[in-house]
Amino acid sequence: MNANAASEQLDELAKLFKESFPDVHCLRCDNDEFYILPSARQTIVLPDGPPSEAALPVMTLACTRCGHIEQHLIRMLREASKPIEVERPAES
Repeated sequence: MNANAASEQLDELAKLFKESFPDVHCLRCDNDEFYILPSARQTIVLPDGPPSEAALPVMTLACTRCGHIEQHLIRMLREASKPIEVERPAES
């Protein structure tokens, strides 16, 4: 994959994530900025799943402040209605 294609792929993943979670914050430190890691091309392999779902591409993000890492199945983000509603914990 050339640099332009890789950049376009990361831009597409960033847009998908922002559309899915427009007001996202880190689960640990509440920061609102993330890196999309090169491992965005990773897949999770399901040993007992149907062949069409055996390898699921994953988007990996890291908080730019504390480094907390989270992963999302790209197919699930694409298929979900936007924005994905997130319940924030009640403040005490």
